[in-house]
Amino acid sequence: MRRIGIDTGGTFTDFVIVDEATGAARTTKVPSTPDDPSRAIAAGLAQLGDGGVDQLVVGTTIATNAIIEKRGPTVLYVTNRGFEDVPFIARIDKERLYDLHWQKPKPLVRRRDCVGVEGRVDHHGAVIEELDDAALGRLADELRLRRNGGDVVVAVCLLFSYLNPQHEAAVAATVREALPGVAVSASHEVSPVWREYERASTTIADAFVKPVIERYVDRVDAVVAERLGLEGWNVLASNGGYLSAVEARERPAQLLISGLAGGVIGARFFAEAAGFSSVFSLDMGGTSCDLGLVLDGQQQYAGEFNLAFGVPVTIPSVAVRTIGAGGGSIAWVDKGGLLRVGPQSAGAEPGPAAYGQGGEEPTLTDANLALGRLNPDYFLGGAMKLDGERAVAALSRLADRMRLSVEALALAAVRTADENMANAIRLIAVERGLDVRDFALIAAGGAGPLHARAVAERLGMPTVIVPPYPGLCSAFGCAITEARIDRVQTFHARSDTVDVPGVAAAVRRLERRAVDDLRRSVTAEDPDVRRSADMRYLGQNYELETALPEGDLEPRWLDLLEAFEAEHERQYGFRLPGEPVELVNLRVTALRPEAPPRLAAPDGDGAPEPVEVRRVWFDTDGAVDCPVYRRETLPADTTIDGPAIVEEVDSTTLVFPGDLLRVHERGALLLTIGEAG
Repeated sequence: MRRIGIDTGGTFTDFVIVDEATGAARTTKVPSTPDDPSRAIAAGLAQLGDGGVDQLVVGTTIATNAIIEKRGPTVLYVTNRGFEDVPFIARIDKERLYDLHWQKPKPLVRRRDCVGVEGRVDHHGAVIEELDDAALGRLADELRLRRNGGDVVVAVCLLFSYLNPQHEAAVAATVREALPGVAVSASHEVSPVWREYERASTTIADAFVKPVIERYVDRVDAVVAERLGLEGWNVLASNGGYLSAVEARERPAQLLISGLAGGVIGARFFAEAAGFSSVFSLDMGGTSCDLGLVLDGQQQYAGEFNLAFGVPVTIPSVAVRTIGAGGGSIAWVDKGGLLRVGPQSAGAEPGPAAYGQGGEEPTLTDANLALGRLNPDYFLGGAMKLDGERAVAALSRLADRMRLSVEALALAAVRTADENMANAIRLIAVERGLDVRDFALIAAGGAGPLHARAVAERLGMPTVIVPPYPGLCSAFGCAITEARIDRVQTFHARSDTVDVPGVAAAVRRLERRAVDDLRRSVTAEDPDVRRSADMRYLGQNYELETALPEGDLEPRWLDLLEAFEAEHERQYGFRLPGEPVELVNLRVTALRPEAPPRLAAPDGDGAPEPVEVRRVWFDTDGAVDCPVYRRETLPADTTIDGPAIVEEVDSTTLVFPGDLLRVHERGALLLTIGEAG
């Protein structure tokens, strides 16, 4: 079986073809086309050649970008009468706590487009105010009036619809009849969980991106049919699994961090292949840096994420934190005279000054080029030439302002970015109670291997892993991922009053829904099913996810309570015997296991020879002679003492003086800090 993984990034679109039988892989990389991502997909597939592909999975940022840039249709929001202001009241928090000039961002819906409807369901799911035909008729008339011939979608979110969707389903049916052809999102289908603001935000986001995803799928459909002749293809979902493109059109909220999940999937695969079960992943591209965590062989998940401040989304997703640190991140000076790097980015167009496409601001790519760390004639394997003079000119303007040499400014810029990334990893570790020194750092993305070693040193990590094709790790993750569905349902119960048969029945219903959803995307005769519950002690504000015992839950309820208390003690250092425990959410995962390919290091004998020796700046002491190797010439068990540079088509690995680089038999580069012979 041959699989293609495609990752559409802000700067480049990456492609990987993997042959499961032989473990062979072919790759390519083309500039992204943000106005129409299908053009970049067509260009990349043309370079790879046609035919012989069994499966295609695409990771895309198109939904994320549409929300961040607020490019989309008008949303009509339908909720209970009197609750039209929920998306605007939001939560009493701030993005920047001490910024007196900060203004709360506006939601994806306008207040005048929020419509209230009669009818109420209480917090037990019981109907306390009927929703009659007259109320539905008035709603239909109101929506027809508000549509006014424009490009609109409708989001429906009624109170407690996750317990009883009767009213919400009736409203959604009325909307579809009143506005034929208009996309409708209902919260009990999109995010059947408690907390009305977060559920409303998720449903609004789902409706907002539906037309965007539909257009994207239609365009990519045409490209895939023309280039590959495939009848169907798949989209990477936020949970790290994939959905068929047909299902993705109906469930666009599942794609809201599609473009970020692939990097963590690829990182987990390469870390395991190199013998590491727990790693932080640093996926540094042209625009941003995505940070993930693999713990005991499993990527970590979150039940909620923020696309931007004020847009929370309650969709199960791979836990990823993004910061504005990429090769295109711009170096600048703030009002206090301090050097900053990012989050502003030169992006794909015009890009860094060295691209020669009109960019004038100094970026990290320009800094690494000025320090000798990048080869201007071998960027993207020589497919794209970098202009060193333009890079130096851009850096010089800022260097003169700060009264520094070009090299000193370039070093300061890369060190600032390194510290920003190290701080972000520290925060993740502190939040989870982890010691970063117990982890390796896996470097991915085109710029990751240039910066990972310095980040690891700041964190006290001893080892950096550079996977094969590091610049295409996200695309590789798309190629090897499994079909997966995550379902979550709010179900409240207390251990001292629990109806255990009722909980068990709810788990079985959720299992059936998850398996049915999976089988709508792929053929899955015997899927793996994993079950868990979000639990907490009575009075706590936050829950812990706890795995449900195998088999029927009814005779093993006490085992579940013991598992929760053990997890609480592991994470917080104590348990509260005898205190009531609340069950808040039930979670079910259904997936189709798929065997990953086995990659190996290149064949070869003897000590590899450098292709050149280049003057490279590692610190302020000045440039040193640095041998440069091509990665495809490094066979398994090769060892190289730093300083050294390893170049490949999609990335460059920097080995500092005093470090040891070894090539693992499965193809990864293992860089050990301070271990040179």
